[in-house]
Formats: sequence, C-alpha cells, structure tokens
Amino acid sequence: MKKEYETILGTVTFAALLCLGYAYYALGAATATTHALPLVLLGYVTVLVLVFKGLGLSLTRARRQELTRHVQAHAPALSRNLRLAVKKNDYNRVIADERHETVLEFLESIELSFDYHRIEPAVVDYVLDEIERIEGEARDGGFDAEDYPSDPTEFEHWCAAQLRHFGWDADVTKRGYDQGIDIVARKGALVVGLQVKRYNSPVGNKAIQEAFTGKNYYGLAGAGVLATAGFTPSAQRLAATTGVLLLSPHDLPGLDREFGVESFTEAWAM
Repeated sequence: MKKEYETILGTVTFAALLCLGYAYYALGAATATTHALPLVLLGYVTVLVLVFKGLGLSLTRARRQELTRHVQAHAPALSRNLRLAVKKNDYNRVIADERHETVLEFLESIELSFDYHRIEPAVVDYVLDEIERIEGEARDGGFDAEDYPSDPTEFEHWCAAQLRHFGWDADVTKRGYDQGIDIVARKGALVVGLQVKRYNSPVGNKAIQEAFTGKNYYGLAGAGVLATAGFTPSAQRLAATTGVLLLSPHDLPGLDREFGVESFTEAWAM
C-alpha cells in the first residue's frame, strides 16, 4: 500500500476511534453500541471515500474504463506473461509468483491519463480481475488457452482445430514435408504459416529460422512460431529482424489481428 493510503487511512481511523471512545465514555456501552457505533462507521467510510476522490486516489469509473480498453487490446500477451509469471517446479508446486511485477511492467508500457503509482494496489487488482474476466468469457465460448494436449503432435492438431473455430481454414502439414511450417492457415486472401512448439522451456533461435525459411519456401504472407513456454531473448531479437511473429495459445482468438487480416488486400497463393 502506498504512503498516501497509509497516512490517510491512519489519520481517519484514529479520528474515528477517538469519536467512538468518547461515545462509549459519555453515553455508556449499550447506548453507544446501538446509536453511536453505526453513525461513526458510516461517517468513517464516507470521509474516506470523499478524501480519496478529492485527492485522486480512487479508481474511478473513467479510470476503470481506460484500463479495460488497454487490457482488452493487449489481452493475449498479458495472459501469456501472467501465466509464465507463475513458476512451478517439477512437482507442480508454485515456487515463485511474479504476477504483480508482470502487471507493473504492463502498466509502464502503456500510456494512461492518470498516475497509477498513487493507487497501485487497486490498479493491479483491477487488471488481474479484468484478465480473469476475459479468459472466463473465452472459456464460456468454448476456448481455453490452457487446455491443450501434452503430446506435441496432438498439440498441432489442437491448434489447427482452434483456428478453424475462429474462422480460419487451417491444415496440419504432412510430417517430414513441412519445411519448417506445421500449420498452414487461410482467411480470405491471407495465407500464413505457423510452427508450433509444445515445450516446457523457452524456444530458441532454431524455430524462428525454420519458420522464416518455411514462409519463403511456401510463398506465405506471414509466419509465426506458437509456443507454450515463451521464447529466449535471442529468439525475440531474431524474430524482430525476420518479421516472424512470436505467439502463444492465448493469441489464437486474435490471430487475424496479429497478421493484419483486415488490412491485407494482396492475394497470396501456395
């Protein structure tokens, strides 16, 4: 909790306790409990709300709406990074939870009209709640980014099936003849290729190089690597220079946006 919260909360709480103590002293326990206590509690809450609003320390409706827009715009990446922020050992026990730090990195990367540092706890909680709501709506619609098969081959077919669910014409390439592309997906005139990696550790440069080669081999409009455990820093740098998209299962619902389907006009063919 930030210093502003601590100071204001302490001051108002101390004043409320003084009032309550005097009421018990002057009126007696029975009368103070039935009459003074409810009034003091109501006044306590009212003063806190008014002071926080006056100092800009509350998460107003406008601020919540602004945060919601940013969360929705970056939901796939934020969901992926929040999942990776919870680290487990080989026995599925959580050994580190860095979700708070992940949300702070997200907040530092977007432009907000207010200083979130003054109300950091409320903002972080709101972002986490929004992501949970968005993921819940996706699950209600039949898509769960975390419910993928453990077998790498089955994972390829799962990804293709999810793409078809979201309006793509997607096919898994024949093993041994994929040339670095595991899935070819079409939507309108756009044809793209994906290499998918069901790994437990970050994917390195090789997958990026193979996807880039496969894109050129097939003459695709774009290529991406979809991985379950993220990417190494080296792979991220290589992807930035080759134009290969780095994706996760969370990106599947919005893959058309990632590849720019709406702005794509030139027809591509295999």
